[in-house]
Amino acid sequence: GLLDLVADAIDAASASRPLPEAVQAAAGRRFDLMLPFGCEGPVEGERTAPFGWRYDEAKSTLRVWINPMRWERALWGITETGEGKAAFEGFWIARPWSTAPECPATPLSGAINTDPSGQAQGELAIARLIGDDAGKSARRLDIVKRMAPDDFDAVRGFALRITGRLQSAEAGGPVRCFQRAGLHERPQCMIIGDFAELRVENSKTGDLLGVWPVSETNQRE
Repeated sequence: GLLDLVADAIDAASASRPLPEAVQAAAGRRFDLMLPFGCEGPVEGERTAPFGWRYDEAKSTLRVWINPMRWERALWGITETGEGKAAFEGFWIARPWSTAPECPATPLSGAINTDPSGQAQGELAIARLIGDDAGKSARRLDIVKRMAPDDFDAVRGFALRITGRLQSAEAGGPVRCFQRAGLHERPQCMIIGDFAELRVENSKTGDLLGVWPVSETNQRE
């Protein structure tokens, strides 16, 4: 259903038309989105990737992390009003053409491209509007668990589950599409919602690895 809304928003943006009524009417509807991650295998070195995991065989310990991204509203074509430093916080959807809730059966190679400024390049993102903490960096979400190697599957990876409600027009509408380089390019889009909860699940077993009410994901002082 979310992909259908995005397709309608892309079509309107490509023709310089207003957001379709059907997309605007979706504001307030509940959503439940699964984002598979870790499909490229473990990540070595610094934990700067948007999503990542690694396994310490000597300690039988799995570490999973998530780094939410932040975007200024101007990057999505929304003019600032001087009412504060509101921004968007969320995630790029790595494979927006797929509705599968887990990684492909064939391991992927390579990860989503992230430039040094932290503004990853993708086709579709999902984000929430934040206010007071917009000028700070987002808090990394970490999970560390003792786990046997056969308790998870490196090929199937993990999944971030985001639940909430689609946002109103005040935040730019439930879906915001923007063509940075002009009408000749495919629009980049953002699904905008009020997040209720973030959960990380083990794709092999369906077990819950970690849960964060959104009130607990804000930047620490």
